[in-house]
Amino acid sequence: MPRSDRPLDHAASGLLLLLSAQALWPLPLTGATLIAFAAVQLLRGVRHGHASARRPWPWVLALGLPFLLLAVRVPFCEEPVAAWLIAERTVPLLLLPVLLLLVPSPPLPRQLPLDVFSGAALLLGLRGLLPALFDHPGLIDEPRALRETFAEATGMHAVYAAYHLFLAALIQTALMRRHRHALRIAFLMACAVMGALLASRMPTLAFLVAFAMLLPRGSGGAWRRLLLPVAGLLVLLLLAAPTLRGRWLEAFTTPATVPTVAASDTGERWALVHCGLDLLERNALTGLGPDRVRGAMDECLRGVAGGAYADGHHGPHDQLLLWWIGLGLPGAVAFVLLFAVPLRVAMRRKDALHAALLVFLALCCLTEDLLDRQWGVVLFAFLNTWVLARPEAAERNSAAG
Repeated sequence: MPRSDRPLDHAASGLLLLLSAQALWPLPLTGATLIAFAAVQLLRGVRHGHASARRPWPWVLALGLPFLLLAVRVPFCEEPVAAWLIAERTVPLLLLPVLLLLVPSPPLPRQLPLDVFSGAALLLGLRGLLPALFDHPGLIDEPRALRETFAEATGMHAVYAAYHLFLAALIQTALMRRHRHALRIAFLMACAVMGALLASRMPTLAFLVAFAMLLPRGSGGAWRRLLLPVAGLLVLLLLAAPTLRGRWLEAFTTPATVPTVAASDTGERWALVHCGLDLLERNALTGLGPDRVRGAMDECLRGVAGGAYADGHHGPHDQLLLWWIGLGLPGAVAFVLLFAVPLRVAMRRKDALHAALLVFLALCCLTEDLLDRQWGVVLFAFLNTWVLARPEAAERNSAAG
């Protein structure tokens, strides 16, 4: 490596690590870090050329398709400015693949940014939960109040914090395959339990599914003897978490019908499903425009539960439905490709961590507009693109050589 390139490489590595710690920064700082990283990576691209002899353009196009569709739709929307703001939030889905797949990625081992991400998630959980529970122990039985207190303390919505914590737990589980250390077990348990305390049901269920994907198959030797007891204890802790108990019970006792009165969070979900499917039925092919989805949802919700849920802010709480309703069938195709293309790569590479991350995030997209906020978009784009750009098998072979 020429000496003149080292400052750029160091800058790219430092900015990527700052981006890895996104859980700790306010959204404007995350955006500024991404812009700075883009500038450095593009300059590195000019100096080094493209990342490989075979440019992965199909991967980049598949990952960036949601942004491209939203951007192309902007001129045809009733409120182009509002539509562009929606498209702008998805820019990282295209930008990070360009910066990490078409340009040589920063010279860092795959594990380091993942550990930094995990450490940042752990600190986020500790910062938001420990002071709240020490000052007000009764919050352990009041999930809504605890979530609101957490959001005030950290500036991050509790469900997105749960994503960070559970993803950190999955990362530590996968890294234990190569580095079986008691500290990683403690890390895993702490992140998973804090994620459960935030009382988000789908992230907890998605974590259990993805965690099961990482469990050893066959005899497994010491690795199996180490992890399986941890897995059993973890499942018990997640299912019995005080803040989650009431929400599990609510999910099983709330009728699976459109509510007539505002009674529970689960009833609200059924209201959103009802209105989302109603809009999809009428706009499945061409979509009604990304700028009109929330307004149309609000109009439908006025006729449900006495209008209790019509506050102007509700989307369908399902990322697939959001893009399908707003963009029509191309939006649904874009959602499928966004997960299917990297999942196929992960399966071909036998990259268990990458597959588990994708399954976790895809399941979470079924109950949240996860890719409609910067917290979720940068989270997905960073993790997915980094592990796609740095295959685990290639690093193992390099280390062995």
